[in-house]
Amino acid sequence: MDNKRYYYLAEGECEEKLLKALKLNPALIHSGEVKKFSVIQDEIPVRKLMQFAPGSVVVFVFDTDVEETATLKKNIELLKSLKADLKVFTVEEVLNFEDELERSTNVTNVQDFTKSKTVRDFKSDVNKMKESDFRNALKRHKLDMSKLWSQKPPKAFKFVTQDGEKIKVHR
Repeated sequence: MDNKRYYYLAEGECEEKLLKALKLNPALIHSGEVKKFSVIQDEIPVRKLMQFAPGSVVVFVFDTDVEETATLKKNIELLKSLKADLKVFTVEEVLNFEDELERSTNVTNVQDFTKSKTVRDFKSDVNKMKESDFRNALKRHKLDMSKLWSQKPPKAFKFVTQDGEKIKVHR
């Protein structure tokens, strides 16, 4: 088991829900603190930087459907410039949360995951679920961890690597 401290910065509520569900026993990703924070849109404030313990791993989880990368680059450079010896992992959802769920489960239409009428309803339904219920839905829809976060991101994101495998607990 990895003994580093992990901090996950999830772009939205759905990503936050997914990460928290994957941490439940048996853990499918390394344990750590999960916070909703869009590293694509917002620069990490100094007060948040102080929360990261030296030697820890900061994991950015974000969509790649919008090819806006300037703030992401700034956030990566900022963390790497700190003297706290932080590792930065980037976990790209290609192209977004819905695509990742369709690719890594047995649903062909993401709304089938929650029996929602629309994609907007789907996101709302996911966000209303308890982490344990979401984890059970992932099991029911045969989540394949080898397919989750396994795609290469679009060219606009070529400056980052797909680090999805680095956060997964391998048994």
